[in-house]
Amino acid sequence: MDLRQLRQFVVLATELNYRQAAEKLNMTQPPLSVAIKRLEEDLGVKLFERDRLGVRLTIPGGIFLEEARRLLESAELAVQTIRDADKGRIGTLRLCSVPSAAILLLPQLLPAFARRFPSIRIALSSGSTVQILGELQQGGLDVALVVPPASNYPQIEYVQMPRQKLLLAVPSNHRVAQQRHVKLSDLGDEPLVALAHSDSPGFAGEILASCQREGFHPRILQESSHALVTLPLVSAGLGLAIVPAALRRISLDNVTYVELLDSNDAPLDYALALAYHRKNINPAVREFIVTAQEIYRIQ
Repeated sequence: MDLRQLRQFVVLATELNYRQAAEKLNMTQPPLSVAIKRLEEDLGVKLFERDRLGVRLTIPGGIFLEEARRLLESAELAVQTIRDADKGRIGTLRLCSVPSAAILLLPQLLPAFARRFPSIRIALSSGSTVQILGELQQGGLDVALVVPPASNYPQIEYVQMPRQKLLLAVPSNHRVAQQRHVKLSDLGDEPLVALAHSDSPGFAGEILASCQREGFHPRILQESSHALVTLPLVSAGLGLAIVPAALRRISLDNVTYVELLDSNDAPLDYALALAYHRKNINPAVREFIVTAQEIYRIQ
């Protein structure tokens, strides 16, 4: 017994007419009669009564009709499930993000992705760029939002996201806390709390390069593992911090955010990217990237 025989049986059981059933099945009547007879022989049960009045189901035939319909529905569901999995419509997407992107971008990106692919389970985590890229290389993640490092990671591909704005986080009693904005070049003598280069070389490198363009080398007295950890250090008065603008959404006692400009009065910013392993075969990765490209109009 195969699925083709089941379909033939269900159509005949619905039409109760060999000619009409054969037409619906795009076949002639004699092969349909042979197929039904073979099915009855395989089952060892008579499914139809045939007489001069026509064709009607036997009691076992009526019971078998419900089971046959259920089997065909299950088979169709299995086929659709496989096709959905192949197109990334079901399954799990292991997503990791640096904290700033988790605060600013994921609240926009995740709802849009979930609306398009409600059957995909998202396993979300957060970490530093170095930690995330290591997990991507080892196959522990599917896709991630990171600050791309200057050096290449083998097998990792990047899709550039819109650059993100930087702010200055200062203790609320600091001399610049009441200012609307401050020039980066005015911070040459200020102690800074910075992300450790070992955890986020891309972010730390951008801050260092910006300071050097303004003619000074930053006085980094404290380091933290990621952006969120810098805020308690600022609150304790241990230094100022150049942080992603997304952190402005976090209210912390004794921390004030001030606009940060370069010597041309332009806001400072930093890079973000979607990262994935080029050999990752999870089709949901492609769909997640396409969703991000559509939302942020990027290539």
